[in-house]
Amino acid sequence: MQRVAVIDDNRVVAHAVRYSTVKGDELISYAAKSSHIPESTLLACTLAVREAISYFVLNGHHVDLGKFGILGIRSSQKSATDAEEVNASLVKRMTIGFKPSVEIKNAIAQMHIETEV
Repeated sequence: MQRVAVIDDNRVVAHAVRYSTVKGDELISYAAKSSHIPESTLLACTLAVREAISYFVLNGHHVDLGKFGILGIRSSQKSATDAEEVNASLVKRMTIGFKPSVEIKNAIAQMHIETEV
């Protein structure tokens, strides 16, 4: 039971159960075991891929991560009445955007949801 301020009433509200965050070294260890690649080699490769993703995204590119999705810079900006007024101060916000792949979207759509009371 939780108070929902918008309607000023108490309602039963569902919440997703989120598990812990998997740290980078745990991810490397798991991937090394499943691929039979030494952890040190996999760590070096992972650090290089992270660096490459940062480089390309921060230089205005979108990075296609295959079955996972696409990363890129997103921005919101004000408009101007003519081209001479356009400058960097019109940019209000810049963030990293993620667009999941069709495979990920389909996998999410097929997830089993359990409820507990």
